[in-house]
Amino acid sequence: MDLSLKILHTADWHLGHQLHGYHRSFEHQQFLDWLLKQLEIQQIDVLCVSGDVFDSATPSAQSWQQLYQFLADATRRCPGLQVIITAGNHDSPSKISAPSELLSNFDLHLIGQVYKDEQGVQQLNRLLIPLKKRSGQVLGWALAVPFLRSSDLVLDAQISDGQLRWQKAIYELYHQLGKLADSVRQDGQMLLAMGHAHVRGGQVSELSERQILLGGEHALPADVFPENCDYVALGHLHLGQQINCPLAMHYSGSPLPLSFSERRYHHHVQLLTWQNGQLGVQPLAVPRSCEMLQVPKEAKPLNEVLSELHHLPALGEISESSPYLEVQVFLDKPQAHLREQVMQALADKGVRLTRIRTVYPQTEKSAEQPYMGKDLDDLSPQQVFELCYQRSYQAAPSKELIQAFAQVLRQVEEMQ
Repeated sequence: MDLSLKILHTADWHLGHQLHGYHRSFEHQQFLDWLLKQLEIQQIDVLCVSGDVFDSATPSAQSWQQLYQFLADATRRCPGLQVIITAGNHDSPSKISAPSELLSNFDLHLIGQVYKDEQGVQQLNRLLIPLKKRSGQVLGWALAVPFLRSSDLVLDAQISDGQLRWQKAIYELYHQLGKLADSVRQDGQMLLAMGHAHVRGGQVSELSERQILLGGEHALPADVFPENCDYVALGHLHLGQQINCPLAMHYSGSPLPLSFSERRYHHHVQLLTWQNGQLGVQPLAVPRSCEMLQVPKEAKPLNEVLSELHHLPALGEISESSPYLEVQVFLDKPQAHLREQVMQALADKGVRLTRIRTVYPQTEKSAEQPYMGKDLDDLSPQQVFELCYQRSYQAAPSKELIQAFAQVLRQVEEMQ
């Protein structure tokens, strides 16, 4: 009898995402079709999605339809498949949780928040899900924890430091849940924890992630997860990576590059095999359905850029699978009709122009120098805050002020 358990870990789908105005439903459908084939080929027992299913807290009807069609196809083509989806910071907790009572009857678990009873007591048992083979045998347990907002946690008012208060509450939730799992877990059964957060040591994407807390110092330490976990399935950071810690802790990464800064990422999902108390981890590369081109590789004067664009191969009519293009131009002063000149050079190239990135000479060194030549889209909220403060007061904001800004930003994020 085969007592192995096969799990596929993925995250950060961001259904509904747009890249500089271009809808990406075609690319997402290509990924979902590929994922469905992997579920069949690899004979997966459990699919885990660690947050940010959608790109927005108010997904379009098309995005919901894409998700539900995938779930319907997966259950039809993979009888006995179990699916566990937790909400990320981009997702609406209530909307993710809304169909959970219905879908759980089909072993499809959508968890958007930490449930509480009428007295406000956490119902952690609802976050503990048995991991089953397609045949129905329980071979493990999942701590299915979504992105944690303040309303999900029991915060200790005796702890004055906001960061420590928040981390302690998350630590307590995971470790109480781990003890609950130990009370039902049998010898040889796997323990898997899911989480959507920035864990200390994780490499953050340059542009596309909306950081939950800023500056890196607020990232969660790895020990918030119970030490008896066999695998920690993380979401939020778009680069697939392993966290350097005693636990097997991985970000699966996003299946699509969500900005040009991610175009060189090796996008993949994680294939886990649990057998005889041993865990095997293997990345499965996600094929890219649309290329991302950057011309030139570094900003050059306009005449050189136009020459390179003219020499691009003609790819025919623009379609939903056409490459995306970012153009980089070095200018000594603003150039009239810049976009028209670029578009004329691209007239028969069959590419989708996302943006023209202009770079200007840095005439003097100042606190603003790191931001020279960057668009507002390229800056994080913290960088915009620091730049505005510098311009107003000719000095850098204090560490305390940056921390206060981070707390306000977190509250805004939670309201979205």
